[in-house]
Amino acid sequence: MPLFNYSKPGPGVSKDAPPKKRIVLYFELLGRKFFPLLRLNLLFLIPVIIAAALVFLIGTTGVVLYVACIPLILLAPFLGGLTYVTRNYTREEHAFILSDFWDTAKSNWKQLMIHGIITYLFIVIMDISIRFYSLQAITQGRPFFYIPLVICLIFCIVFLFMQYYIPLMIITLELNLKAIYKNAWILSLAGFKQNFLVTLVLLLFFVLMVFLCVLSIPTMLIALLLCVLILFSFISFTINFAVYPNIEKYLIKPYYQKQEENEEGEDQAEEESLPKKQSEYVYENGKLIKKSLLEQEALFEDSSSAKKKEEH
Repeated sequence: MPLFNYSKPGPGVSKDAPPKKRIVLYFELLGRKFFPLLRLNLLFLIPVIIAAALVFLIGTTGVVLYVACIPLILLAPFLGGLTYVTRNYTREEHAFILSDFWDTAKSNWKQLMIHGIITYLFIVIMDISIRFYSLQAITQGRPFFYIPLVICLIFCIVFLFMQYYIPLMIITLELNLKAIYKNAWILSLAGFKQNFLVTLVLLLFFVLMVFLCVLSIPTMLIALLLCVLILFSFISFTINFAVYPNIEKYLIKPYYQKQEENEEGEDQAEEESLPKKQSEYVYENGKLIKKSLLEQEALFEDSSSAKKKEEH
């Protein structure tokens, strides 16, 4: 008989308890989930090593770097699995590391792969553009090219902020990729404060890793050990902790409020003996559920869970 049964709801947090500061909650969750994050990082490291090996093998053929790095796109579905587990941790929800990681990657692979291709093409185009404009503006002394150079840099910053939301929305919301990109663009601006802070934290972590690599051989080994044990899961956990509240604030909660207003209007219409309009969505168990006359279909639910239901 297992000691813990994660299929049953826990006691939860008292509604009268004062909310913890986000920074306190972050370190509390990070400490509580430290060892699961280590295991998750080792799991994600498997496809990373395979993709890196493919990049190396293709690179030995003498092709350009842009072509050699194409196998990195294959990491996109596994990024979805990583995001799912760390998102659950930041929401103080349970996740089975191996099964949830794999099921999420498998059930969302198409959207994640398309997103991976788009991201790769964007990086290649921006890299070529920034190199060219920098050469023209700085080396060749043509100040006009500073304008497209700055525009490209702004695009890169906005697209970086969008990356914080896109995989998270793919595995959380039942939306098409066009709507996900549109929402990610809006959230890259609306959540600028959180986006900037998480970028600063990750930048400081990157600077620390570089410093350890160049300081000495022992510290370089420490940096390598950090990459193996915690790098990817730490980045994913930090991003999801910072930006998931924005998804709730700007996407989910407004829809809940609108739905409640519609239901209130329907109740009033029923009292006045007016024709009652069938509600398209209902809020149930923390999810926004789409309903019809014969069945209910999840809208704001984990994509992997929805697809599991279809399989059964």
